[in-house]
Amino acid sequence: MAGESPEIIDLIPQDLHFVTSLSGDTDARAELFSKEILAREPEIYQHLWHVDSAKVKAFVAKVPQYISDIRKLHALFQQQEPAILDRFCQVFPDFAVGKVKIYLMLSLFQFDAKIPSEHPDSLLIGLDGLARFHGIHAPLAVILSHEFFHLYHFQVNPLPKNPDDLPLYRLLWQEGLAVYVSQQLNSGASLADVLLDPRLATNGPASVRPEAKRLFICLDSREDITAAHFLAKSENGEVPGRIGYLIGYDVATRLAQNRSLSSLARLRDPGLRFAFRREVYRLAYGKL
Repeated sequence: MAGESPEIIDLIPQDLHFVTSLSGDTDARAELFSKEILAREPEIYQHLWHVDSAKVKAFVAKVPQYISDIRKLHALFQQQEPAILDRFCQVFPDFAVGKVKIYLMLSLFQFDAKIPSEHPDSLLIGLDGLARFHGIHAPLAVILSHEFFHLYHFQVNPLPKNPDDLPLYRLLWQEGLAVYVSQQLNSGASLADVLLDPRLATNGPASVRPEAKRLFICLDSREDITAAHFLAKSENGEVPGRIGYLIGYDVATRLAQNRSLSSLARLRDPGLRFAFRREVYRLAYGKL
């Protein structure tokens, strides 16, 4: 809403100061990091996101080479976020920005940005993940537009009480629509830009038809392994990782031909399932 701002919890200055002061061998630094960062910030590392303690050693060993880039990205976020959010709110003026919390944090290289399904009003931004996965030229406008749309989507179309029980088509719809919206909000952004994956943008279209056929028979699946096939990253598979993002984007592009962005965000079952199923069938077989 106009005049409102999200609450930004910025842990980066203090956490980087501590990380740069660590000394000793890897085990000693990992123990100190766990005690002084993870244990002292339980809201982040226990409540909002359950950190894998096994990742701490690898993190403290690698993070020094990323400190400079993390600081640069932190500065870029502070410079660019207000304008990116303002542009988003011009398109979605009913976005309740004042209900949102944004955490600038260290993710132990586990993610660049994510919204915990149990806390759909909280955006976690891992500056270390941004630095490692995207470098200092990380496309913040695309990434933030994508994540802001998830926050907005969950406001106007709330998740069920058990968000982990969503059927596969809902997961693909959420991601595909966020990809589509981020493209609409960033004129000139290519498919590779909004997918954040040049390989998927280049090689993915050839896999859409066979993967749509596979998807069509498991649209209602709630199995993690099935969801991972369509949504997880993959470096070496025959099918490009995250192919479900591209299929969801294709569905959103079709449905946007006669619907506004606001109405797409509010599309609910049974209409959503019917429309998504119809478009996946079209992608799979080229006809209805």
